[in-house]
Amino acid sequence: MKTSFFVRPEFPFAPIRFPFFYGWWIVVVTTIGIMASIPGQTMGVGVYTDYLIIHTGLNRLEISLAYMTGTILSSLLLPLAGRFYDLWGSRIMILFAGTGLGVALLLFSESVWMLKMLEKVFHGIPRTTLALVEITIIFLMLRQFGQGIMAMVSRNTLAKWFDRQRGLASGISGLFVAFSFSGAPLLMNSLINGFGYPGSMILMALICGFGMACLGWLFYRDQPEDCGMLMDGKTPTSADTTLSSEREVSLAEALRSYNFWIFCLGMCSSSVMVTGFTFHISSIGNLAGLSRYDAYSVFLPMSIFSVISHFIAGWASDRMPLKYLLMLLVGCLGLGSIGLLAYEEIWSRWMVIICYGIQGGIWGCLSIVAWPRFYGRKHLGSINGVFMGAMVFASAIGPPLFGASENLSGSYNEAALISVLFNFLLLLGATKATSYYDPKTN
Repeated sequence: MKTSFFVRPEFPFAPIRFPFFYGWWIVVVTTIGIMASIPGQTMGVGVYTDYLIIHTGLNRLEISLAYMTGTILSSLLLPLAGRFYDLWGSRIMILFAGTGLGVALLLFSESVWMLKMLEKVFHGIPRTTLALVEITIIFLMLRQFGQGIMAMVSRNTLAKWFDRQRGLASGISGLFVAFSFSGAPLLMNSLINGFGYPGSMILMALICGFGMACLGWLFYRDQPEDCGMLMDGKTPTSADTTLSSEREVSLAEALRSYNFWIFCLGMCSSSVMVTGFTFHISSIGNLAGLSRYDAYSVFLPMSIFSVISHFIAGWASDRMPLKYLLMLLVGCLGLGSIGLLAYEEIWSRWMVIICYGIQGGIWGCLSIVAWPRFYGRKHLGSINGVFMGAMVFASAIGPPLFGASENLSGSYNEAALISVLFNFLLLLGATKATSYYDPKTN
């Protein structure tokens, strides 16, 4: 595929001329890229739920339905985005993701005005139907370009620049990502107080959308070989250029391997539970007798455990089989879900905080290091695209699973028990995972 002059590695500057290994600068800009995906993440979208309820006439259940539908549709498109990543590289895809997120946020800011226009054009269709369709499309775009493509491109680009230091690079990135994600609702609420709902969306469109598109185009580079370097900072002229054997496993081969599915299911289980817990945290806290402030206050200490575990997991992933990290992840998910059964007790809440925090950090590490470790970099976009699609789909299941549990019994115990059983089964399955991809055994 012929590369345009404007996305060639040497334009507008050659990374090999940097006074230090350019991969460490990649860590900085891709970390910013993951943080810029926040408006498309659950904690980013959830801040605007009350605004949508007031101004669109939709109730909380209808908003949840639109969110779930948009998220599922996004998950179906992400594998295709992964293939385009393999074809076009990170710079074109981050331009695409940032521009798409910016447009989605601008549409979001004008959703009330657009709904009025739709009512005039389609005056025979109920307002609720028009609002559902409109908000579903906006959610689809936010999830696709934010949580989906922007996060995927940033994680893939980071992973491609490192081999033996991939875990360390992931751990450093995770320090900032975990704190930014946990503090995002508070920051976005401050933006809303300062600029209003539409104004805050426009500001995020400029910064997280179009701004990230420009930053990514300027600094992202797909892989070190394109720039005359090797992973981990080695150069082609170095005496020691030995790297771990580079596998080039296709998507079809990866999908036939046991490792892909056990790691995918383990990390998707995290998406189901954490998204459901986050989406319904106010109600969960209310049932436990907590104020709204106390209910949301659990995320700060949870982020501290997440930051610590991400850094330790990154260090450990360079030195041990990844299956042990997966076992710890699903084990913590199961134990944390046990804590949900008695959430009114302070010891039980700390059980949730510690276990969910630890698994969150491990998830952040594995989402970067697992796929290139097992399957190499050539088809990383396609493989990660399927995983991201599954993960986004799983995140759509969490809120209705928790909601159905509350509707049936008035508590979230059923959802918690399902998680306990499922994750302890995954714990048994994780013991059979292998350290590397072997076509004879996978």
